[in-house]
Amino acid sequence: MQGKVGGNVRKNKDIYLFYCDKYGLSTKERKNLFKMIKSIYFHKEFQRRFGEEFKHHGKTTLSEHIIEDTIVTYMLCKKSKKKVNTELAVKISMMHDLYTIPWQNNDIKKSRLVLRHGFAHPLEAAINSMVWFKKEFNNSIKSEILLDGILHHMYPLPVLSYKDSKNNELELFNYDMIKKLTPRNKALLEKLSNKYKIGSISLCRSDYLEGRIMSRADKLVSRKQLLCTDDVLALVTGVNNSIAS
Repeated sequence: MQGKVGGNVRKNKDIYLFYCDKYGLSTKERKNLFKMIKSIYFHKEFQRRFGEEFKHHGKTTLSEHIIEDTIVTYMLCKKSKKKVNTELAVKISMMHDLYTIPWQNNDIKKSRLVLRHGFAHPLEAAINSMVWFKKEFNNSIKSEILLDGILHHMYPLPVLSYKDSKNNELELFNYDMIKKLTPRNKALLEKLSNKYKIGSISLCRSDYLEGRIMSRADKLVSRKQLLCTDDVLALVTGVNNSIAS
C-alpha cells in the first residue's frame, strides 16, 4: 500500500479497515471484499475523492461514504436468502456516486431543477465509471447489471434520463466524456436511463437484486452520516453552512 495515487494510499487503506472494524468484518471477509474492489479502489479518481474537497454527506468524504456503503452492501449480500452476485453488487457500490465535481457549496447554478446534483449525479457516475473502468463493462450482461444499479440507486427518487444529442442539453459536468463510450455502452446508457420515463426523468428501481441491495445499503448508511439540520438541508439546496469555509 506504499506510495501516492491521488493521495496517501496507506492512510486511505486505514479508512477501509476502520469501517471493516465498525461493522465487525472478519479478517477473511475484509480480504475477500478488498480483492473484489481493489481495481476500483486504487484508481486515481477514487483516491482523489478521499480528499477534503469532496465532502459528500456533511464532513464525510465521498470515498469514505462509498467504502461504508460497499461494506454494508457486502454484508447484506451475505445475508440474502436469494442468489446474488456479491462481486457485482459491491462494484455497483464502488461506482454509484463517482460524480465529477464536489456538489456541496459549489455556487454553480443550474437552469433546471432536474439538472441539479440529486437527479444528475447517477448519470455522471455511470458515464465516469464506463470510461475509468472499461474492463468492468466488457461483458454485455454484467454491464447492464452494473449500469442499472448505478443509475437507479437513488430510488424512489428519479434520475435524469440520457438521450443521444449533439447539443449539450444535459449540462452534465462530464458531458465531454460521452464521446469516449463504446457504441454498445452508449446505447445501454440511453436504454436504462429512459425506463419508465416521465419528461426528463426516469423513475424506477433497479431490475436486478444486486442494484436493489446496494440501493438499500446506501440509504442505511446515508441516514447515519447526515448528522445535523444543515447536512439534511444541503440535499435540497446544495448549500451546507456547517462545512462552509
